[in-house]
Amino acid sequence: MIDFETLTGLAAREGIERIGVGVVVRDASGRILMIRRSPHDVLPGLWKYPGGGREGDEPVDAGAARELAEETGLTGLPLEYARHLDFTNQCGRRVRQFVFTTIVPDGTPIALSRDHDGHQWASADALPSTGDGQRDVVEWLVRRLAIPGWRPVGGYITTVARPTSYGSFLVTDPQGRILGMRSTINPDVWNFPGGNVEHGRTPFATALIEAEEELGLNLAAENPEVIARRRLVAVIHEQAGTEYPVPVCGYVFDGGVLTPEQQARIRLDPAEHTEWRFETAHDWRALMEPDRYQRLRQVLRAHRSGVPLYLERPARTEDDFEGVLVFVTDPAGRLLMHLREDRPGMPWPGYWTPIGGWREGRETAGEAAAREVAEEAGITVSDLRTLPDPPHDFGLPLTRVLHAVWNGPESDLRLGDEGLAVRMVPLDEMPLFKVPPYMQHYLPLLATAATRPARRTA
Repeated sequence: MIDFETLTGLAAREGIERIGVGVVVRDASGRILMIRRSPHDVLPGLWKYPGGGREGDEPVDAGAARELAEETGLTGLPLEYARHLDFTNQCGRRVRQFVFTTIVPDGTPIALSRDHDGHQWASADALPSTGDGQRDVVEWLVRRLAIPGWRPVGGYITTVARPTSYGSFLVTDPQGRILGMRSTINPDVWNFPGGNVEHGRTPFATALIEAEEELGLNLAAENPEVIARRRLVAVIHEQAGTEYPVPVCGYVFDGGVLTPEQQARIRLDPAEHTEWRFETAHDWRALMEPDRYQRLRQVLRAHRSGVPLYLERPARTEDDFEGVLVFVTDPAGRLLMHLREDRPGMPWPGYWTPIGGWREGRETAGEAAAREVAEEAGITVSDLRTLPDPPHDFGLPLTRVLHAVWNGPESDLRLGDEGLAVRMVPLDEMPLFKVPPYMQHYLPLLATAATRPARRTA
C-alpha cells in the first residue's frame, strides 16, 4: 500500500501548492486515451489524459478514480500508481500530479463529461496537441512498459515482500541489566521500549514516541547525549511465522542507562504493559520465550561489539549460536575446569565448569572458543572440533560445544579476570566436584576424545 498521505506531506514541504491526479488509460493494442477540452473549458482544444485536481482531503487514489469516472465514464478499473509530474498551472501555482495507469479492452466505450468534446486512442509517437509535461509522461511510460517484466511501481510493490518494521531502544541500569516490560495482551512476552512504525514515521522517531508513551519518560531529555548520537545497535530481519505471518524488520537503538532516580519516575501505560524490570542477560532466559531470548542475546552481542550488526531470524545454521562451551583435555585424561564466582545473575554460580562464554561480534564458533580459552585460562588452543549439542533440558541455550586437546604444562595456566580458579581435573575425579548436569552427557565422550593426538601449544 502506497502512503499517499506521506507523499502529499512531502510535496507541501517542497513548496507544492496543489495536488493533482491523472490516469493514463491504455487499450489492449497499447494506444493511449486522449480527451479534448471543450471550447468553454480552461485551455480549450487542448488534448490530455484524464485527470484534474484533488478535492479537499480525499485520498489521492480515490481522487484519480473519481476524475477518471467523471471525465470518461470508466469505473471499477484497477489503477496502478506510475510516477508524478510537477508543473505550474495557469494561475501560477505549483502542482504535483500523481499519475496512475490502467488498461482496458480495445473498443471500450467512452462517455465524456460536458467539459470535453472529443476523444481518440493514439500511439505514443503520434499524440495530438498536448502539454510537454503530459507528453513526457506518456512517452516515459510507454518506454518502460516495453521493458520485459517492468510494471508500474504501484503494481510492482504488490508482488514483493513488504515487511512491517519497528523501532525500539535497548535500555540498561547502572549494573548493566536490561530493561524489559511485560505485555498486557500476552503476559509471556517481555518487550523493549518501542513499537511498530506508523505511516510517515521513521524507526528512530517511533522508538522515541513509543518509549515515552510506554514508560512515561522522554528518553531524549533523560539521556540527551546518548539519544542525540542515534546509535544503531542492530537491524533484525525476521521471516514470516505462524505468530506474525508477515516479515518484520526491526531497528534497535541505544537508549542509554536509567539511574535509580529515573527508574522511580517510570509510569507504565497499563493498556500495553503490566510491569517492568531490569534483569541480567542470564536471568532473562527464565522469563522469555526461546525465540525472544535469542533475539535479546543477538542484540546484546551487537551492543558489545560497538558496531551495528545485521541479524536474521531464523539464522543460518552456521550462525545460529550465541555462546560457546569448550572442553579442553590433555593426553593424561584431564579436563580444564573453571571455578565460577558465586554471585547472582550469572550462569552456574559457585560451580566448576569448562571454559565458556558469549560470542562477540561476527566470530565463528571456533574463534569464540579460542578467545574464551585465552581470556579465562591464558593458553592457546587450535584444531577445535564440534561436539554434539546436549539435550535441551541441560541448560545450554544457543550454545555450540567444542573440544580441543592441549598438551602444555599446567603451570602455563593463568586465571583471567573472571572466576576464582582454573585447573586441570582428572576425568575420573569429576564426580567429586560441583559441576553442571550437562557434564554427565559429555564425560563419556571426553574419556575417549582426551587421547586424540595434539600439538604442543602455549
